[in-house]
Amino acid sequence: MAGKMCTGATTNNSYLLKEQKAFSEGIYYRAGGTLLGRPSSANPHASGSSAYTAWLAGWTAADSKAPASAMTQSQAPCVAIPTNTIVDT
Repeated sequence: MAGKMCTGATTNNSYLLKEQKAFSEGIYYRAGGTLLGRPSSANPHASGSSAYTAWLAGWTAADSKAPASAMTQSQAPCVAIPTNTIVDT
């Protein structure tokens, strides 16, 4: 995959496909519903794993735009971002 990868966390490895995918999944999970309906506790990755951390970073990036904004590409330059407004309720 060409271009810069991001996982939402600083790492010493620049080739983290699983973590980049988890970061993107976290973004889309939170952006796809309400805060109560899409909590961070629903992280599907093993606690303490790098994918868990990346998913949570994506979820947090999307949640930072709630209750009534959309993400900008500068928040996650390595992944396609959702264009919808992220809401809390």
